[in-house]
Amino acid sequence: MVREGVSGVEGIHVLERHDDAVVIALDDSTLLQGLGTLRWHLDEVLHRGPATLVIDLTQVHRLSSVTVAVLLRAKRQCRARGARVVLRGVSRSSLEVLQRTGLSPLFETMPATDGFRPAEQPRSAAS
Repeated sequence: MVREGVSGVEGIHVLERHDDAVVIALDDSTLLQGLGTLRWHLDEVLHRGPATLVIDLTQVHRLSSVTVAVLLRAKRQCRARGARVVLRGVSRSSLEVLQRTGLSPLFETMPATDGFRPAEQPRSAAS
């Protein structure tokens, strides 16, 4: 595992990189800077081909509709590549947004922890 801090990709903080997984962090300030740029940078991270993309949301207090759209896009892109998306550290209000919109079954979640171990079994956001 490599802990990278801030990646060379502006707007996305790569927290960890494993052989088959990348952990990125989003926060409220990054989301305010512009989701168009974020979408482009997310494409760049996914192009590198991780088997699992873990999106750390511990610093995102509430999901906007545009943020949900970005998560759905990441989910579609990963599925097309045979990869999966795991949301880490989802706040109660963000989880409620996913549940109200009927999207919670689409995302695996895991609690905010010190690190992601690829062997971990995330759970569905619906549980």
